[in-house]
Amino acid sequence: MQSLRRLIPFARPLHHFFPEYIVYTVLGILFGLLNFTLLIPILQLLFDEQVVLSVSKPSFSFSLVFAKDYFNYIFSNMIAEKGKFQALLLVSACVGCSIVLANIFRYLSLRVLLRLRLKLIEGLRNKLYEKYLQQSLSYHHHQTKGELLMVMTSEVQEMESSVVNSLQVLLRDPFVVLTYFGILFYWSPKLTLFTLVFLPITGIIISAVTRRLKRLNFYSQEMMSRIMSQTDESIGGIKQIQSFGAENMLKEVFRKMNLDFSKHSKALAGRKELASPISEVLGMLAALTLIVFGGYLILEGATNMSGSGFIAYLALYTQIIQPLKNLSHTSSVLQRGIVACERIFKTIDSPIDIVSAENAIRKTSFDQKLELQNISFGYGYEAVLKNIDLTIEKGKTIALVGQSGSGKSTLADLISRFYDADQGSILMDGVPIKQMALEDLRALIGIVSQESFLFNETVLNNISLGKPGASKEEIIAAAKVANAHDFIMELENGYETVTGERGVKLSGGQRQRIAIARAVLKNAPILILDEATSAMDTENERLVQEALQQLMQDRTSIVIAHRLSTIRHADEIIVLQKGSIIERGTHDILMTADSYYRRLVAMQEMK
Repeated sequence: MQSLRRLIPFARPLHHFFPEYIVYTVLGILFGLLNFTLLIPILQLLFDEQVVLSVSKPSFSFSLVFAKDYFNYIFSNMIAEKGKFQALLLVSACVGCSIVLANIFRYLSLRVLLRLRLKLIEGLRNKLYEKYLQQSLSYHHHQTKGELLMVMTSEVQEMESSVVNSLQVLLRDPFVVLTYFGILFYWSPKLTLFTLVFLPITGIIISAVTRRLKRLNFYSQEMMSRIMSQTDESIGGIKQIQSFGAENMLKEVFRKMNLDFSKHSKALAGRKELASPISEVLGMLAALTLIVFGGYLILEGATNMSGSGFIAYLALYTQIIQPLKNLSHTSSVLQRGIVACERIFKTIDSPIDIVSAENAIRKTSFDQKLELQNISFGYGYEAVLKNIDLTIEKGKTIALVGQSGSGKSTLADLISRFYDADQGSILMDGVPIKQMALEDLRALIGIVSQESFLFNETVLNNISLGKPGASKEEIIAAAKVANAHDFIMELENGYETVTGERGVKLSGGQRQRIAIARAVLKNAPILILDEATSAMDTENERLVQEALQQLMQDRTSIVIAHRLSTIRHADEIIVLQKGSIIERGTHDILMTADSYYRRLVAMQEMK
């Protein structure tokens, strides 16, 4: 229940909802009761029973007795003056009005709950999305996209449908049951006390049916998360799947996973749906027993209740059955909601690895140098970088080279603080980057990576990611520096062209130049180029390389190079092997010695 209590802050301020909801609910119940109270005189007139006339106007008091006596007074006068048929019309008109008013107030109460539901869901989704954006790369590497999407969609929807609907039942139906039982007890204490015998029995049976729902539902949601992850991976890798003919293998994997999900869903649904028919049968048995016992009391003269009064009593009693069924069913519904809430808050409560330090140092410029002092880092138990010492002076271009897995990209990620080093420290102008405000550090670094990520947005909005709020003139100027303006103008809608998911409507070179334009617009003093021209044809590589040369002017650049021909003019080349620096120097110096770098260059020239 702790997870349910944690939902309360997302619905605040509560005074915008609950007072209004309570007023509408109470009025709806009162007008609903009036329908059944007025049913007695209607039945008396129809069955031609003797109507007790009231000739004296009762004294006012705020009580149920006054309301009853005052109605009898009006009703008696109507019969005496206009006849029974006119009295029947009056009572029927009152019943019709009370039905309309009861449903109007019920509708208004549902509208209040709708506002509460939307506010609650809006707050939860905002919190989840904010959490996803704040989490480190390490967190996202350990969580599948399917699991994260499952929490954002299915779990939130499950929480909405179960918890909020249960909230409606818990806020309204107990009050309905207590109020209706109060009226029934007023009408016939003996008969009402007899009916109370069946309530504990019903509750015990329903709780026995739903006891294992929580565990079954949790496993079912875990399986759905795996299905979503499998589907997402298959769609993302459809080209590789089809090229290797792996369709049948993956279909079999999915079939087994889906079969497992269906089995547990069947068990869950069977237990969930069992509550409704059981409560239905128990309710009808209670009603039949009530008819037998009530009929016995009337026939034996053990009660003052008339036949028409007993029919009205039964009609009101039947109105309690549905709220009682709702309350019994709520236990199983809430179990699903509790499981969903636990998964949602598990995600919200997951710690954020990379955060700004308390009293973080604000720094808005890069003035001297970057220093990496004795840096070591590993993913889990595997060491990726070992004892790295490196100084990067402002305005210099440093190239990182080495075979795949040597730690080049990881070193760049540490400088951007996507990860924190296990050992050592990174300093910017003598200030440890862990002590800097995270947003200040990231604002000083521009990144162009091998895989240029574009949102399913317009070209204009994709470029403006580098500087939110930039004018169109600034964006066009950045695109021209990136050699992107000409091809953008040739697109169907120019800068308003939507690029498609991950930029699928553009070529690799076009996506890369838009990414470069984004970095140009950001205008950060430190630039990281992570194999920005790898896997490109000659024409695209030339255009991108020209754009990169313009981007690198007057900036401190860290270039991770796949094609070594692109870093000949770097101020210093750092050669990495198995996470350690084995060589460093300019291109000319490294080429004159029998170096590992020289062998790398020779291998590329032979290709």
